[in-house]
Amino acid sequence: MTNEKVNVDAITPNDAAQAIYLDWINNFLTVTKFAEHYQLTEDAAEELIAWGSLVHEQRTGRDVFQESNKA
Repeated sequence: MTNEKVNVDAITPNDAAQAIYLDWINNFLTVTKFAEHYQLTEDAAEELIAWGSLVHEQRTGRDVFQESNKA
């Protein structure tokens, strides 16, 4: 592991949206709890998650939420 500094100027809004989406997928069970944690309205949280989901799917060709719900 290296201690390289992150060039925050290189982080795009889509990078942030994807990271937030993956945070939701990996760490929250409900949109309500996600919204509470980030002090968002549920509507704003849903919009942010939807944007991040779209970015993630475009970049990877994978829908993480759909894959995690297959049983």
